[in-house]
Amino acid sequence: MQIRIQASAESHVGQVRTTNEDAFGFDLDRGLFVVCDGVGGRRAGEVASRLAVDSLLETFVRQTTENIGGNLLHRAIQRVNRILNDSSRSEPAYAGMSTTVVAAHFDGQRMTIAHVGDSRAYLMRDLSLHRLTEDHSLLVEHMRAGRRKMSEAQTAKLEGVLTQALGAGQFVVPVVTTIRVRIGDCFLLATDGLTRTISHSEIQSHLIASVSPEHACHQLISAANRSGGSDNITCMVVQID
Repeated sequence: MQIRIQASAESHVGQVRTTNEDAFGFDLDRGLFVVCDGVGGRRAGEVASRLAVDSLLETFVRQTTENIGGNLLHRAIQRVNRILNDSSRSEPAYAGMSTTVVAAHFDGQRMTIAHVGDSRAYLMRDLSLHRLTEDHSLLVEHMRAGRRKMSEAQTAKLEGVLTQALGAGQFVVPVVTTIRVRIGDCFLLATDGLTRTISHSEIQSHLIASVSPEHACHQLISAANRSGGSDNITCMVVQID
């Protein structure tokens, strides 16, 4: 049985921000999907996310063409980290810029997910939504250390501090997960402007009710904006048929 794949993505500035520092891109022919959320002053965050998406797509294509061994997505992200870090150090206007990244590669049978930062990946399977990534944030580190009694303000503050970001340092360690796909699987890649604004159950409900990846993205973005839209909102939906 031949597997068909569909994808759509949408990004919105939200209701509070004046610029959109999120970026996305995908290549259906090579099964590569990327979502980034930039960090930095002035336009640096916007530059970081766009540069990361474009460089990852380009680097991945080159690696595939050269048939480099090992995990292509892992290697591509590490290369892009060096590109961003070099740009950050050589261009004063972009000093300190960085970005999250969540990327997926479909090889016809498996979906490989890699991420750095707090942009997330989810899998909808059999009407149940499963989160596939764990944020690289101080909140997660504190939870691992058993510090669970925190105020809402403390939780929000720790959640917003990343422990890893693409371009923030010379080295980065993306977390990689591989899943064997099934017909009917639906993957969601999203920035925290979506995942912090609407609940897990609400995301699940919109994915279940949607008739296409395009419809799902539109519904999710609209829901996040109705809930305040306090940040840029980006989502990408990949459907396996």
